[in-house]
Amino acid sequence: MSDASARLLVAVTVPAQAWLVKQVAGEKVELLTMIAAGHVAESAQPGPRNLTRFQQADIHFTVGDPSFFFETRYIQPYREKAQTDNWISMFYIAGQISPVHELKGIDPHLWTSPAIMSASAVVLEQALARLDPQNATLYRKNLLQLQEKITSLGRQIRTVVHMHSIDTLPVYHPAWGHFCQDFGLLQLAVEDEGKSPGAGSLAALLTRLKKDDIKFIISSPGSDQRIAAMIAEQLNINMVMIDPMNPDWMQMMLSMKEALERND
Repeated sequence: MSDASARLLVAVTVPAQAWLVKQVAGEKVELLTMIAAGHVAESAQPGPRNLTRFQQADIHFTVGDPSFFFETRYIQPYREKAQTDNWISMFYIAGQISPVHELKGIDPHLWTSPAIMSASAVVLEQALARLDPQNATLYRKNLLQLQEKITSLGRQIRTVVHMHSIDTLPVYHPAWGHFCQDFGLLQLAVEDEGKSPGAGSLAALLTRLKKDDIKFIISSPGSDQRIAAMIAEQLNINMVMIDPMNPDWMQMMLSMKEALERND
C-alpha cells in the first residue's frame, strides 16, 4: 500500500474512471487522476509529480485503447517495464463484451459505454478485494449498488431511444461511439480524425441530418463551437454541451438521456 496512510493508491487516466473508483471504494483508497476534469484528453500533459505517483500506484486503471494518444505517450512506456500485475484495461474488458474488431475504429472513449463501465467495476472490485481483503465486503456491497444504478440507467436510455425512434447520434467530436454501440445508434461525427469538415463533407452532413430529422447536435468543451453552432442554426436544432471528461459520470449520462428525450 501507498505511504503512511495505509490506503491503496489507485491511479486512473480519466475522470470517469475516478468516479467509478469512488463508487466502489469510497474513501478507502487514495485516488490519482492523470487527466484532471476540465482538460482535453488530446492535449493533456501530466506533470512530473503525477508521473512519479502513477508509478507508485497499487492499481493502475487505464483506458487501454491503442489509439488513446495520452496513454500511448505517457503511460505505455511505464507499463512495458512495470513489475506489478495490477493493471486494469478498459479496452481489454471491452473485448470480452464485443469482438476487438468491432471496437477498433469507433473511438477511445470507452467510458461512454455503460456496459463497459459496469464490467470494469467488476474487475476493479476484484482487484481491490484481493489487495485489501479487510474491506472486501464493503467493496462488494458498493459494486452491487453501482451495478443496479447502471442497469437502471441503461434501461431508461433504451426506453427513450425506442420511444423517440432514434437511430442516429449527431456529435461534433467523435467521443460517443461506445455509447452508440450500447444502444444501437450510429454516431454521426462532424470532426474527422481531429480535423474540421471540408465544404463537401459539411454539406453532406447537413443533408443527412435533415433527412433523419434530428433535433440536436452534441458538442463538448475543446471542440470547435463555431461549426457546431452554425449547424444548429442552419437546421434550427439545439446544440447540447456534454463533456465526456465530466467528473460526474452519472450526470454526464443523464445529460445525454435528456438530450435524447428532447428529440421531438
